[in-house]
Amino acid sequence: MHDNRVPVIDIAPFFSGNESSKRIIGRQVDAALRTIGFMTIVGHGVPGALIQRARSAALEFFNGSLAEKMQIARTPEQPSRGYSWVGNRSLAYSLGQHARPDLQEGFAMGPIDVSDDTYYHGADAARFFAPNLWPKRPAALREVLEAYYRAMARLATTLMQIFAVGLDLPDAYFADKIDRHTSVLRAIHYPVQAETPKPGQLRAGAHTDYGTLTILYGDDTPGGLQVRHRHGDWLDVHPTPGSLVCNIGDLMARWTNDRWVSNLHRVVNPPRDDADRDRLSIAFFHNTNHNAEIRCITSCLGPHGIAKYPPVRFSDHYLGKLMKAEHMRLDVKS
Repeated sequence: MHDNRVPVIDIAPFFSGNESSKRIIGRQVDAALRTIGFMTIVGHGVPGALIQRARSAALEFFNGSLAEKMQIARTPEQPSRGYSWVGNRSLAYSLGQHARPDLQEGFAMGPIDVSDDTYYHGADAARFFAPNLWPKRPAALREVLEAYYRAMARLATTLMQIFAVGLDLPDAYFADKIDRHTSVLRAIHYPVQAETPKPGQLRAGAHTDYGTLTILYGDDTPGGLQVRHRHGDWLDVHPTPGSLVCNIGDLMARWTNDRWVSNLHRVVNPPRDDADRDRLSIAFFHNTNHNAEIRCITSCLGPHGIAKYPPVRFSDHYLGKLMKAEHMRLDVKS
């Protein structure tokens, strides 16, 4: 496998249950995540019609008035719910880097099937299972995004099974760590750039993701996703039609003792000739249960049996990263 591109992997054979096919897919995924940390997946089973419905509903929301969108504005206490306006976030801050605000707006939602179990309502759970915020318009947004969230959650469960096979573990190794997951769905709109961005300002600054894995739909337009090559170059990601882009986050790299790469990526600005074109993406950020302990997987200890990282509870790891991105320093120059 070449490491200067994002590989395309057909995961359909994994659904067959054939052990030989599952091992083949596991090896392909392992190779991709060892080298670049990203892959484009086809044969994923998510209906194209659902993806397009979600895209259309999200665009309709973003095309509404700012006043309407601000009625469900996210709060510092719940940054992963509701609307985030342009200039509200700087993803590069999650790596401790000073950066100008990202040129994007977003709508975020979290888990939807929350029971009365104390797991969902204790003090530690408050940041992960807060109620979702829904706009009055478009009326279909809630129905469509909840359906999309469920489809992504099912796909993420399959991908975690593939990860287990790729790591020489039983298929169900991660099952009890993700059965009450804390995943977030974020629709992201990159508006038309009527003015030239300030120096160093991007649609999304260079960052790594925080959780286990990300599943991304993104418009393939100028000013899109780039992934950093191990030699330092930035590679444009052009998804195969009907595919979804998948990458791992810091948590999965930590879990695998850096056997797998949580790679830097960013969303660049379009050329000025294409600045009148906006772009939409929908990202599903899959996370474990909030109380899951992340301890180095035995098969990833290496020849000397040394874990690079101490065990950490997911909630402690995730919230630290999130707060850096959401609460930009006051000394960022405008």
